[in-house]
Amino acid sequence: MGMTLTAVSKIGPKGQIVLKKKLRDELGLKEGGMVEERITNEGILIRPFDADKLMKSFDELAARVSAKWPKGLDSVEAVRRERR
Repeated sequence: MGMTLTAVSKIGPKGQIVLKKKLRDELGLKEGGMVEERITNEGILIRPFDADKLMKSFDELAARVSAKWPKGLDSVEAVRRERR
């Protein structure tokens, strides 16, 4: 992103905000894509949300846990043993 783009949008009856085409194009947002909304000190930050990236990080975490998990032990039994 080179320049800063600014747009003003109207809030619809159900709280919907339509992002202007120039903003969607700049960020590569397509219909059905996801955005994250976050309250900041300056207002609301809306930014692209990459669900595939999030799922990949979960898969990586699961692989690390699985590598250290005792074979043949389910989570319920692991908790029981940990509490003994």
